[in-house]
Amino acid sequence: MKQLTILFLFITALGLTFTSCSNDSDNDNNASIVGKWEFSQYGIGSIGQEILTDRINVVECGKDYMEFLSDGTYKVILFRKENGKCITLEDSGKYTKNGSTLSLIKNNIEELEPADSEIIILNNTTLKIRIISQIEKETVSELVIFKKV
Repeated sequence: MKQLTILFLFITALGLTFTSCSNDSDNDNNASIVGKWEFSQYGIGSIGQEILTDRINVVECGKDYMEFLSDGTYKVILFRKENGKCITLEDSGKYTKNGSTLSLIKNNIEELEPADSEIIILNNTTLKIRIISQIEKETVSELVIFKKV
């Protein structure tokens, strides 16, 4: 759960910079990041060694997702169940894409340092992101895998 909380903070509260990989088998030059992406897996890892966990959703409330819109905005929707009731956590911001670089800026939070991130896979069904960050003087490599809806 700590990894998920850290992930949510990085995606929603930090300006992220995603750099696309050039592995043609994983990336489709025609694939667009625009669309609705459900959280599928998350974990930690380095090149050649990854530990991934399936993302557990509160299915009766909805599946967590991130959506990139064509107007340059994004939103993150997370569903939780508290005291028997479904609640929705929502966050949003703006993104820009310049070539293979995509930057996310959470609404009203521009003073935070961005994390170093890269898109490992982007095709018509999968978006896989590696987020490299410093947490308490330790370098952490987190992975997030989304499936396009």
